Amino acid sequence: MTLVYIALFFPLLPAILSIIKWKSMDTPQRWFAILLWSIVIISFSGRLWTIQTQESNLPFFYIYILIEYLILLHFFRILLKIKNSSWLFLTVGFTITWCINICTGKGWWAFPDYIHALEAIIIITLVILWFIKMLKEKTIAQPYKTFEFWICAGLLIFFSGNFLLFVFPKFILNTGNEVFLAIWKVNNILNILLYSIYTIALLCVKRRIR
Repeated sequence: MTLVYIALFFPLLPAILSIIKWKSMDTPQRWFAILLWSIVIISFSGRLWTIQTQESNLPFFYIYILIEYLILLHFFRILLKIKNSSWLFLTVGFTITWCINICTGKGWWAFPDYIHALEAIIIITLVILWFIKMLKEKTIAQPYKTFEFWICAGLLIFFSGNFLLFVFPKFILNTGNEVFLAIWKVNNILNILLYSIYTIALLCVKRRIR
């Protein structure tokens, strides 16, 4: 239970840091700051919902996935200079798939397995494209000192790590309670690692010269 609360509160660290760094941020970085605060608000709202109603907070997870995807897609649209047609296809296509996912079966209350797996595939692909672009252009002498490098590294580690959790949901849900908790503990650890890396990324944001 302690790990669950650490994972819940940990996003506050980079979120608060993003406020401190706001004036030094460029457009993609500010969009990322908006993402961080969206995640904080949705996560805490979901937790409060569960405490007050004793019901699942899965609907909040669906909202979390959609907002995270749309903002990250816009973030990479700027970094990779994605064409409007490709960006529109990825935006509309995912949103329609998301709507179908919540309008069929158990809807909001079903485990968001395949929709999260789809998000992971698209984000991992965009991250790899950014790394390829960076290596080809060779314009960044020390990538480990840049905001973009750490964001991409964090996303790659996180989505690669928890991809299998959402590709095989039936196996996870049908395992014994101890196995399920152990698997979900890995997810919480990945979340903590992700927001730790986000914090490092924000520390790399440099004051802009006016």
